[in-house]
Amino acid sequence: MSEKENDTSSLGKTGASGKTVVRIRRLIERKMIDSWQNKPHFYVTVAVDMTDIIRFRKDLGITINDFIMAASSAALKEHPWVNSHWIDGEAVEQLQINLAIAVATEGGLYYPVIKHVEQLSLKQLSQSAAALAEKAHLGQLSDDDQEDGTFTITNMGMLGVESFAAIVTPPQAAVLAVGTVKGEVVVDEHEELVVAPMVRVTLSADHRILDGADAAEFLDSLKSYLEAPVTLIAGTCFDDD
Repeated sequence: MSEKENDTSSLGKTGASGKTVVRIRRLIERKMIDSWQNKPHFYVTVAVDMTDIIRFRKDLGITINDFIMAASSAALKEHPWVNSHWIDGEAVEQLQINLAIAVATEGGLYYPVIKHVEQLSLKQLSQSAAALAEKAHLGQLSDDDQEDGTFTITNMGMLGVESFAAIVTPPQAAVLAVGTVKGEVVVDEHEELVVAPMVRVTLSADHRILDGADAAEFLDSLKSYLEAPVTLIAGTCFDDD
């Protein structure tokens, strides 16, 4: 499996103009400093068997990251509190799911936002992510393309990183960090040792909004969707009617 296929946000060759890069980097810097200083972070990690996703992705022309975004959207619908913002000292659930996806380019790191993900099919989600990643690499993202994110996904799998923890983007409640998919020895349902493609995902969460049980329940749902991806393909929110 090519690591490049593990993430639609693989490194690009084209950046934005110098002034835009500086402005974006300063904005991200301010947000991350504010988040680190003011959000009480905690982290929860789970390992996910990606066997079925590896089997499906080539036939469907869908990347691993597309499945992760679709599974995240489905899990957020089940656990809407994770899709909250911290506003004026309280947590406020957001009615729509807007996924911010980290895209690393030569000009810097961008977080374009796919709006109303809960209304998109898996194919539409894949197309939207690819289009925004291309705009990021070309330095053509508008301000609107980068606003109103309710949940962030960052994937370093293409860099061979096994697992990591990300900083929550204000005013969001959480961010999902995705590592690389690699073969590991696991015990199957027959209690036999087999090699399976595994990935570790880590939820960084704002403890003012979520507690450990919230994070664990969200990740359990996410894991269930990723290990049974047919639900994402056949589900009413992801078909191409």
